[in-house]
Amino acid sequence: MAAVAPAPYSHAHFQSLPTLEEAKSKFLQGAKGEDLVASFFRDFFVKEGMDRTFGLSMLHRHFDLGSSEKLVDYQGTSTPWNGVIAGMQNPQPTLWSFDDDGLLRPTEFRYAEKQDAPLPQKALIFIAKFRAELDKRDLTKLVGLARYPGDEFQGSCEFSMGRSNINLKPEDYPADLKHIPTIWFFSEGLWKRGCRCTCNASSDDHPHGQHVITTSA
Repeated sequence: MAAVAPAPYSHAHFQSLPTLEEAKSKFLQGAKGEDLVASFFRDFFVKEGMDRTFGLSMLHRHFDLGSSEKLVDYQGTSTPWNGVIAGMQNPQPTLWSFDDDGLLRPTEFRYAEKQDAPLPQKALIFIAKFRAELDKRDLTKLVGLARYPGDEFQGSCEFSMGRSNINLKPEDYPADLKHIPTIWFFSEGLWKRGCRCTCNASSDDHPHGQHVITTSA
């Protein structure tokens, strides 16, 4: 299968992503997403050797962005960035999804002076296989890819304040959190520890709610 390289960021594509409630209804409920994660996607990522390169993400957006903005995480806080700052590295993608033309585009980013290595050929071939599997299951508009956070990943709890998303350390998680899963990781260690991203279903101040990354099954 031919390799597929990611295309550039598109504001229009970001704005086309569903809300959390729409994503929950279509993927978790309509497509029985949790069952698909356990019965198909985990084995697929592991078999292709991509469980330490990508995770699976449920497509949704946190809030609207301006036409020149990107959502960029720096040390656990994601905010809209406008343009490029001279002397600084470009933000690096952390989430990707397919647009209406079948192009894989980044939707969220992180900032670090140290840049990730380019995706290897094996990962680019996997992207094509992933797209084919999504097309086969009518899931192209429901799920995408997430950057693997590393084997030592312990989790965080993200909540929204205005147009900022702030990550808490595991010891600061809210005790009464009601969460919706949004990203799954498939490496043996993270899968066994139950490390995944979820959104708080009980948030009243923001339509997106809150992200949570759990560290127990």
